[in-house]
Amino acid sequence: MEQSFSDISLYHEYRSARETEHLVSQKTWDDLNLDDFFEWADRTSSCVGRQYLYDVLHYNRLSEISEQEEVIRKLSADKELRAEIRSELRKLDTPDAYTIASLFSISHPVYSRRFYRLLTILQFAPFVLLGIVYITSSLYVLGILCTSVLVNMVLHYRSKARIQGYFFSIPQLWQLLRQAEKLAQIPLCASVHRDIQKTLQALHPLRKKLSTFRFSIRLESDIAIFAYFFTEIVNVFFLREVIPVSKAFFLLRGRQEQIEEVFRYFGLVDVLCSVSELRDGLPYYVLPEACSEGETFHAEGLYHPLIERCIPNDITLCGKSVLVAGSNMSGKTTFIRAIGLNLLSAQVLHTCFARSFRFPMDTALYSAIHLEDSLMEGKSFFLQEVQIVREMLEAGKECWRFFLLDELFKGTNTVERIAIAKAVLSALAHKNSIVFASTHDVELASLLEDEYELFHFCECVADNTLSFDYKLKPGPVTERNAIRIIEMCGYPQEVVREAYRLVGKGKM
Repeated sequence: MEQSFSDISLYHEYRSARETEHLVSQKTWDDLNLDDFFEWADRTSSCVGRQYLYDVLHYNRLSEISEQEEVIRKLSADKELRAEIRSELRKLDTPDAYTIASLFSISHPVYSRRFYRLLTILQFAPFVLLGIVYITSSLYVLGILCTSVLVNMVLHYRSKARIQGYFFSIPQLWQLLRQAEKLAQIPLCASVHRDIQKTLQALHPLRKKLSTFRFSIRLESDIAIFAYFFTEIVNVFFLREVIPVSKAFFLLRGRQEQIEEVFRYFGLVDVLCSVSELRDGLPYYVLPEACSEGETFHAEGLYHPLIERCIPNDITLCGKSVLVAGSNMSGKTTFIRAIGLNLLSAQVLHTCFARSFRFPMDTALYSAIHLEDSLMEGKSFFLQEVQIVREMLEAGKECWRFFLLDELFKGTNTVERIAIAKAVLSALAHKNSIVFASTHDVELASLLEDEYELFHFCECVADNTLSFDYKLKPGPVTERNAIRIIEMCGYPQEVVREAYRLVGKGKM
């Protein structure tokens, strides 16, 4: 991706400071590799669409996209229409367009009506005084003229200092309003937001003023140095820059909500095109559905979209949670991540990477998958996990909750790990909660068999070759191959024999 996440995340930083409900935690974002998923799923044509997509992926709830399935279907069926819409969207695919989001979070300069009237007088004063000097040759009037030009010069350069931060955002805002009006002329795009025409009409006076502002900035950046000095003199003499800028800021005041409405409309149209194109390139997908009676979760042909030639898996739950056992590299963690990614994509993109996918629609997502020691914060792996799991135990129970846990408490000793893991997993697996947990501890299976469905992944060791089929199988693990693997990898025979002896005696 050419642009950095710091540019793409500008709108989300503003939005997340105002709206924290259903926000995906940074921990879950990292656990599910959602930066990678965003880059993979992004088919947007504009910077605004990119920022909109990045923001909606941060919210664990049904998005506006899920309400526009008919629009997505029509975009997929009519490739020419989709190409026409995308050509309009691409007008905002320049890096400067990312700065539009900054207009939502900053306080704009405020100009009073009295000041605006004063500017109007000062605009014509040099011209009038110049005419009087020409007719009368009065030195007194010439002095007033010089004073008038000096005042205009001060106002001009004070205004220029104030608008430095708008040199990119204001021209792009003008372009956004212009392109949004064009999109609203396309019936399919207009159906995405029934009232967008009214909002654009209310912003039309602002767009006219922004057009003048845009012209003055283009002069400064595009025209040769001679033309720059000429236009600068004209701007100083007649306040040609100060007045349209003051009018634009006057019209901007109190319009941030309407501008954001247009921003989100434009971004939504772009993301609908993006989802349509994304689906075209998938091996298969399905729309999410609510659970059938007696079910709490169902997935058929579930796969992880970021893994090439990913092996699909099936699972159906009727009240219990899931405990998955298996060796390293067998597919446990990838399966749990695929569950989480599909849950989020179902709600945000209304698209599941499966042949069938049913789940409780109002679902909150929590995870503890990838943990590391934090030297900067002085926290061990175990302490971080303790704090994250405590937050899960304290989470509200007003909606369905999915907990994704990978090898709980592996940073402590075996006896206490099994005891704590059993207590925590039992506490989490209550009504309106589903837990997907992986483990190496086969002892947990017997302790949790009343509350959890048992599944496992396994490896095959044959002819000194280790292989995995990555298929989820019901029931507990029945084979142990760890010692066979270290033997295959050339460990000293005395080490291998001692390991077999201890297992045979039941000391491990």
